[in-house]
Amino acid sequence: MSYYYRQDRQHASSLAHSLSEHSPLAPSSLEKPSLEKARSSVDYFPPSSGHSTHTAEDIHSSLSPIINVIAPLNVDIVLEGETGTGKDTLANRIHQLSRCSGPLVAVNCAAVPENLAESELFGVVSGAYTGANRSRAGYLESADKGILFLDEIDSMPMTLQAKMLRVLESRGVKRLGSTQFTPVDMRVIVATQTPLLQLVEKGLFRRDLYFRLDTVKIQLPTLRSRSDLILPLFQRFSQEAAVRLKMTLPPMTADIDEQLLTHSWPGNIRELKAAADRWALGLSPLAEIQPLLHPRPLQLKDRLKRIEKFLIQDALRRHDHCIDDVIVELGIPKRTLYHRLKVLNVTAREMCAGGGEACQA
Repeated sequence: MSYYYRQDRQHASSLAHSLSEHSPLAPSSLEKPSLEKARSSVDYFPPSSGHSTHTAEDIHSSLSPIINVIAPLNVDIVLEGETGTGKDTLANRIHQLSRCSGPLVAVNCAAVPENLAESELFGVVSGAYTGANRSRAGYLESADKGILFLDEIDSMPMTLQAKMLRVLESRGVKRLGSTQFTPVDMRVIVATQTPLLQLVEKGLFRRDLYFRLDTVKIQLPTLRSRSDLILPLFQRFSQEAAVRLKMTLPPMTADIDEQLLTHSWPGNIRELKAAADRWALGLSPLAEIQPLLHPRPLQLKDRLKRIEKFLIQDALRRHDHCIDDVIVELGIPKRTLYHRLKVLNVTAREMCAGGGEACQA
């Protein structure tokens, strides 16, 4: 292991520890919000507002401080997150910001047959086994000067985990059937849906490999923890789907908004994109293949009430629930604001969620 690699690893470990304790990136800050908090943090986009400027990468915006620090350092990284949270997207982002001149080689460990995994990763020399008619490099050698991204690392067989540990320690590989050691200058990013430490405790992942990888661990936020992005991202994905499918989008309704905001989104961004595709096809976004029944449109007063609620909740969120700041922005007396909060059924918990001046009322 080179001097610079050791220095980067020590520096990254120190930074990650500091960030995890003192920054909003700590896992405790990514807990599932209450429904009230989810609704209060949503920016309302009427159907006529045009194309959304939000992208799927926005869900990773809270990770930018640590990514900007870690990406240029020559250290290995563990990405933990539910399915559909964009672990591959984040790996690509890290590669773009890194100092690597080589490629990002992505391998889905769950998709590689166990009997072929070793030759695919390490490469093979001609005659190593029946059918090995020519020598070829594996994924590890292909990642020289670049980054090897091992997605679903928890699916890697235990026997292969031991060999991966030796690669990480020596930074070199031996092709299957060869005794020749080939140095490989690469970084490794691994991704998993299940926290690796849980797998270690269950005996499903090697403890020594876990500790070797565990320099920098990044927990990816779920879509439900970024509820402010659900509606704008759904709008963007729906618009893109409508163009791709050559369809006309149906108008959004309050009921559809409510369904989207209260859904738990276990599939995260991937599930949201599928829901947007269904919506563009004229189907209910969260139902199994079921034609969309055109609901009775809301009366004007109900539409205005819903928009008013979004505007007030958004102002409360942005001003940390400081009533004095909210009434200045909205241009209404404090008595009027409290009356509207009562009429719109904004609960005391919502008002006090930010710990601001509203708690004194």
